[in-house]
Order: sequence, then C-alpha cells, then structure tokens
Amino acid sequence: MEINEYNIQDYFKQNEIKQDITNALIEDRVEAFFQPIYSTKKKKFTTAEALMRIRQENGTLLPPNLFIPVAESTGLIMPLGERIFEKVCRFLKESNIRELGIEYIEINLSIVQCEQDDLAERLIQIMKQYEIPASWINLEITESATYNSKRKVLKNISKLRDHGIEFSLDDFGKGQSNLMYMVEMPVSIVKLDMDLSKAYFSIPKAKNVVDSVAEMAHGMGLKLVAEGIETKEELDGIIEPGIDYIQGFYFSKPLPEAEFLEFIAEKNA
Repeated sequence: MEINEYNIQDYFKQNEIKQDITNALIEDRVEAFFQPIYSTKKKKFTTAEALMRIRQENGTLLPPNLFIPVAESTGLIMPLGERIFEKVCRFLKESNIRELGIEYIEINLSIVQCEQDDLAERLIQIMKQYEIPASWINLEITESATYNSKRKVLKNISKLRDHGIEFSLDDFGKGQSNLMYMVEMPVSIVKLDMDLSKAYFSIPKAKNVVDSVAEMAHGMGLKLVAEGIETKEELDGIIEPGIDYIQGFYFSKPLPEAEFLEFIAEKNA
C-alpha cells in the first residue's frame, strides 16, 4: 500500500479511537442504551434492543460508526460486547422493567464474538452471576456472522439454546441476503433491515419481497421485526403484511437506562 498523508492520518485516528475504547473500558464509560420495540399484536412495547455506547471524558458520546469498526478490527469488540451483556443483565436484575411489560432484551453479537469458542460459556456465566433467566435475553446475529463463521456460530447457538436463550437474525435484506439463513439457522425472530423496510414503500419489487418473506417466516413459526420505521405512514403501511414488531425513530431513539424506564412506564401504562 502506498503511504500517503491520508492513510497516515487514518492510522493515527484509529489508534486514537482504540485508546478511547480501552480507557472507556477501564473507567467504566461503556453504556447500554435501549431502543423500544412495539408489538403490533399486544399494542404495547414488549421488548427493546440494547445498543452499545461509549461516553467520552467530556460527557459526549463517541459515534458508534467510528468506534465499532475499530473495536472489531482490534479485537476490543470482545470485552465491549461482554461488558454490554453484563450491563444488560444487571439492568434486568436491578430495575422493574419486567413489571412494566418488557419481556426480554435483544443484544447484538458481533462477528468476532461469534468466532470465540468459549462464547457460550462466558455469557452463561454472566447470566448465572446476575441470576437472569435465559428467557429474558434474545441474542441477535447477522447474516455475515452466520456465513463467515457458521460452524462456530452453530456450536455456540446450540449451547446457548440448550440453556434457554432465543435468537434473532438481524439485518435481513442487507447485503447478499440468502433465504437459506431463515431455513438453516435456529432463530425465532427475523429483523428486516432498515433499507428493506424503507424500500417497501417506494419499490414494488421490495414490497413483493417483504410480503413473501412475511408469509414464509410466519409459515415457519418465525416472528418479523421491521426496523427503521420513522413516520405514521410507514407504521400503518408496514403492518399490512403482518409484521409482528416495529422498531424505529417513530416511537423512540435509543435511550439511556433512566429515560428508557420512564418511556416504558408512560407508554405501557
């Protein structure tokens, strides 16, 4: 690779972000934010997705699109992912969120995490530490993770499912989608990628795809989540094919713990 001003700057920027991540882990500035997910059947919020955030020393948040690629390329995504899993378990144990109607929390697993042989054992140990029933957790895996690391992923999924954890297939429709993922992977939920949800309203072919996926998923006993819903028109339209859950800024952006609790208490009252 030719050395120039731009890749030198990129190198130093990545190292700066790497140090920011390391310091955040040491100083406990890694936070879990929660984006509520609405059940179209129960007409209330029944779950949420936990999202990783890093609080900088000045109090602002480090953009995820900056730190996540660096974390994945350096291996720091493993302690970050484990820290978020632990924080979600603590939140479930110490809050009254279950009494407010939240049935479980969805937590992302990165490709790098999925490749670790001891992933299942480490997550199970954290749940035991906080005395969290497996039914309170749903783990999200991506198509790329199942494709690139299929053997290890299936081994980890099998152990975690034996423990009682359910799985979601995240970002379905993003990149090189393969319907065989729905067939082969032992998931209970399929999450339609934001771009596919958006295309549903503007591209006839995309509408046909979503309609067909909904019919197939329900035929296999799977639930569907539409991500990226931002308007009332999108909400009303995407419910038509039988979408089970809605996630997006129409309802709420990802919220820190205290604001999330207030939101659910008010909306599910």
